Amino acid sequence: MKIKKFVGRSFQEAFEQMKQELGPDAIILHSKKVKNSGGLDFLSGKPMYEITAGIDTPPAPARETAPLRGIAEEMAVPRARANGRRATRGNGTYRAPEPPMPSAEPVTAPEQAPENVIRAWELERQKMLSQLTQLTEIKDEITDIKKVVTQVADFLKYSRMPALPETFKVLLKQLVDNDVNEDLAKAIVQTVYSHTNAKDYKKADVVRRNLLNLIQRMVKVGRPLEQISRVPYVVALVGPTGVGKTTTIAKIAANLKLFYNRKVALVSADTYRIAAIEQLQTFANIANIPMSVAYSPQEIREAVLKYRERDIILIDTVGRSQKHDQHLRELNKFVEAANPDEVHLVLSLTSSFRTMLDVVKRFQLLRPNRLIFSKLDEASQTGNIINVLYKHPLPVSYLTTGQTVPNDIVTADKGLLANLIVKGDFAA
Repeated sequence: MKIKKFVGRSFQEAFEQMKQELGPDAIILHSKKVKNSGGLDFLSGKPMYEITAGIDTPPAPARETAPLRGIAEEMAVPRARANGRRATRGNGTYRAPEPPMPSAEPVTAPEQAPENVIRAWELERQKMLSQLTQLTEIKDEITDIKKVVTQVADFLKYSRMPALPETFKVLLKQLVDNDVNEDLAKAIVQTVYSHTNAKDYKKADVVRRNLLNLIQRMVKVGRPLEQISRVPYVVALVGPTGVGKTTTIAKIAANLKLFYNRKVALVSADTYRIAAIEQLQTFANIANIPMSVAYSPQEIREAVLKYRERDIILIDTVGRSQKHDQHLRELNKFVEAANPDEVHLVLSLTSSFRTMLDVVKRFQLLRPNRLIFSKLDEASQTGNIINVLYKHPLPVSYLTTGQTVPNDIVTADKGLLANLIVKGDFAA
């Protein structure tokens, strides 16, 4: 019988060495953990696994190995190691196996492992690998099923109107994907369907043009400020905190002066944020636009009177949460003192539809008659524009698309709004 020891960082590593050199018919005679007594091996001082195995008929060696000197010589190795000495083997020296690294494997064989235990352990390992493969396949199947379920859900959602040709269903899905309320989107598409000639049902360009035309009829836009001739014309911007009122009012002022040569004056009533006053004052100085700060309703009344010779007076107000009624009432005193011709409520398109509706409802106290949609550059979808306008059909005055003054602002246009609602961008 050929007998040999195998050492590895884990039982499995030693076991694989045994199979590679002695073959699958090898028998484990003994197994244990061993520790190195020092030596020069880089694994010094760390436990390893040692298997003593034998085979009746040695298989063809996978590589050249030194001939065994017998069981006695092999058994002398542990004694030499225990004494801190090297055992002589043939013409060289044989050093005891170094202690192995701690195994990171979750499953190890016992120190004393009969052949049937090892074979059972190997079968269990193969079974676990097979189960892991099956779980991976199941995961892939679940992913595919979820995709199919989504497709079926879309089909069921949009097939409630079986009379709609495919071109209309495509537009319906596009509207819903852009956050247009589903019921509103269905009503819009049904209306387009009923006003489209049957011969054009399959013409996607015709159906889309009809949809855009309908939405343009549904939205309102305010008269551009540069076209207003009455002097002075007072405009106040109101809205929740963080929607971009100060930046927006600076953009409007810059555009009116630079591109339309209108005489503009600024009044800041945002005295709760010193940075807001400084920001607007810095802009006013650069643009050579007169500006006043109002700390009370009386002061805002005086500021409007002071700039009565100006074409347009723009008033920046403090941002208020729509949930704080007392703050809204205080803000309303400032707005009433200014007696503005227009009150523009600024809504951020990054807000949810429910939040925007709540803002419009609570700010009714200030009697807004225009809407500004800000932060288009930060919004994932823009369909909420039509959702808000359907519930509160106020004219839209401006759309803001970034922080740059005076560039990132667009005067509201029905065509632009329709494209935003349908496709999420300005492109025709």
